[in-house]
Amino acid sequence: MEKRISEMKDHYIICGFGRVGHQVAVELNAAKIPYVVLDSKQETAEELAAQNLPYLVGDITSDSLLLEAGIKNAKGLIASADSDTANVFVTLSARVLNPKLNIIARASSVEAEEKLKKAGANKVLSPYFIAGKRMAQMVTKPTAVDFLDTVLHSEHMEMEMREFKILDNCSLVGKTLGEADIRRRSGAYIATIRKVDGAFNFQPVAESKINAGDILVVVGTPKQIDLFENCMTK
Repeated sequence: MEKRISEMKDHYIICGFGRVGHQVAVELNAAKIPYVVLDSKQETAEELAAQNLPYLVGDITSDSLLLEAGIKNAKGLIASADSDTANVFVTLSARVLNPKLNIIARASSVEAEEKLKKAGANKVLSPYFIAGKRMAQMVTKPTAVDFLDTVLHSEHMEMEMREFKILDNCSLVGKTLGEADIRRRSGAYIATIRKVDGAFNFQPVAESKINAGDILVVVGTPKQIDLFENCMTK
């Protein structure tokens, strides 16, 4: 297990394997994103060993355990412990060990949310806030919620949404969407473009230009998205 984890790169570290941590693992598995689970409970080791998934058991706030989990080579960290205090310490330690790490943290209160942001979390989420907001949306916008659930979470529909960062050597750099002809060449369509400055183009049109550093959110079947990836190199 130690050798396997030491060889991992661009992975995520899930700190805390309660109900939230379990759901994070389900989503990462579905997206085929590699991860390591850190938890203090011995039963977590038994559960994950049976599934042949990478894990470490110990104090999740420990620098040594985070280093053993490959935090220097990791892409991101999810602080999903049940304790706000533990999540603050994990976030603080992780930010010091890897300043470039993308850290998503769970908070149970507004006070904890502020502390987590100060500790270095990129994003802070409250399960209670999200649940309340989502329940309200199911009442006010049921069809829109069903559509997004179908696209993002359905295991039985041949449709997915993925994002692609445009690198300097991408063949699409400098072209407009019309010139790139993505829809005809792949069948996929561009739902939105996030520009380098963080602004969103929510209504991309044929004249919308693609620049290096942009992030394209693409919707289509797996085959269409594969064809889109080919468009990026040709």
